[in-house]
Amino acid sequence: MSSTPATSTLTAATHGSATGSASIDLAATVHTVTQAATVALIVTAVIAFYLLTCLIWPFGKCRRCKGAGKFKSPFGKAYRYCGRCDGSGLRVRVGRHAINHIRATRGAGTNSVSKGDKK
Repeated sequence: MSSTPATSTLTAATHGSATGSASIDLAATVHTVTQAATVALIVTAVIAFYLLTCLIWPFGKCRRCKGAGKFKSPFGKAYRYCGRCDGSGLRVRVGRHAINHIRATRGAGTNSVSKGDKK
C-alpha cells in the first residue's frame, strides 16, 4: 500500500499547479478581450453604416399611415390626412434625429470671434 493520501493526487489533478493555472487564466483573459474587441468593432461598423444611410435617406415611412399620408373612410371616397405626418407619409428616422442633434450641438459652440462681431 502507498503512504500518500488519495485526496492529494485528486486535488493536484483537478486544480493544477500554480504556474499552469496562471497561464490558463491569462489565455482565457486574452481570448475574452479579443472577443470583446471584435464585438465592439462589429457594433461600431453597424452604427456607422446606419448613420451613413440616415445621411443619404433621412426619411422613412410614417408608421401610423404606413406611408400613405391619409386614411380612407370605410364607406365612400372620403379621406383625412394623417395627424402624425401631416399628410406627407414620411417621418424622420431615429439616426437622422441623432445626426441633427450632433450638428446643432456642434454649431451652437462659441468661438473667440462670433459671426456677428467683426473686429
